[in-house]
Amino acid sequence: MSMSTEEDSPEETLSLHIPVLRRKWQILSLQIVSTTALLLLMKRISEIYGSCSEQFIMDHSTTSWCPSYEHTRGLMWLSNQSDLLIPDVLLGLGQTGSASFIGPLVICVAATVAWAQLRSMSQEFQTRVRTGVTIAFIAWMVVPFVFSWVIAMVFNGPHFPFGHENETLNHLDVLFSPLGFIFELVFLGIVFAPVLAGLVGIWGLSKRPISWTVGYYLVVIGIHAVLTFEPIVSEVDVGLRPLPTQIGEGTMFGGLVSDFAASLLVVAVLMLVFMESGSAAINHLEYAASLPEDTKRNAEYVRQFDNVVNAHLVHMTVTITLVTLTTSLALSFDDLMISFVGILEGTQWTGQVKESLELQMTYGKVISAGLFILVVAGMRYVVPWQSITGYVESGIAKLRT
Repeated sequence: MSMSTEEDSPEETLSLHIPVLRRKWQILSLQIVSTTALLLLMKRISEIYGSCSEQFIMDHSTTSWCPSYEHTRGLMWLSNQSDLLIPDVLLGLGQTGSASFIGPLVICVAATVAWAQLRSMSQEFQTRVRTGVTIAFIAWMVVPFVFSWVIAMVFNGPHFPFGHENETLNHLDVLFSPLGFIFELVFLGIVFAPVLAGLVGIWGLSKRPISWTVGYYLVVIGIHAVLTFEPIVSEVDVGLRPLPTQIGEGTMFGGLVSDFAASLLVVAVLMLVFMESGSAAINHLEYAASLPEDTKRNAEYVRQFDNVVNAHLVHMTVTITLVTLTTSLALSFDDLMISFVGILEGTQWTGQVKESLELQMTYGKVISAGLFILVVAGMRYVVPWQSITGYVESGIAKLRT
């Protein structure tokens, strides 16, 4: 028995079957990087979009609810209406900073593990579980309602369960009390639904939840931009804190990016890293699963698979670094052009234009990025980009070997 086990173990490691590939360090690295980017993205978006405006706080209080991207405000408002069914520790109430994320993240991880286990079961078992959950929730609503109504009729005589001045004879609140659990999940899901979907997509090997998570964050950013747009705020102010309209002077990456622009750039890069690394792990596993069975234990195919995944890790790192650099250049392209003209001409006009308010406004940076795209698109007729990228890729390949 021991000899057969020793003979089988190397064969198991040289395999392109999904259970074996999920333990490879390359696939695990992609999934861990994607998970880390997802958690950092959640934290960063909460920091940027999770505050109410100063005027709203002055008019109300620091604990008042506004539709900001922060889960504890809505839950505190809900707790003032009635007692919460989920423990405060799991909701993150009574905690500040990153500590408020720990409890909800535990729920997300547990839900991801439960979902993965459920998906591994037969379709019949999944159907029974869904039916059981539905029946249990309906029983949670109906049984206490009927029990309290019957007990009240025993002591007070027959009566309808609503419309009485005596509150002890009204029982509809018992019927709808489990709906409070749903509301708690809704307020919790405003922040953590994309986290749950992202974890399910990464570790459950499904690209649709990953795409949904990115789309959800884009919708959040877009809604916040609309609701804090000055003409909208002048008509309807919901209390959201608007982002600064001025980008500010560049202080990071050699003066290319300002602090505010860097915070938004980090959101974009994290979103890119999350989607790219999570989807890459799934794509490689889908490719391996599509291979014929006799090739999945072929050592040459295993070696080629390792080379492809290793090259993808290197290319992903280089590509995201270049995207970050080119985006920084695009945001500061106006400053670069004016500085270049100033070096050639040496006039005071360049300094005055560079310090103008219009160029520091958001739309000024949008125009700057558009000019950068036009210049780079025009340079393709002059600069042989394909040859340059070929040299870069060959250099990377030599470094790897």
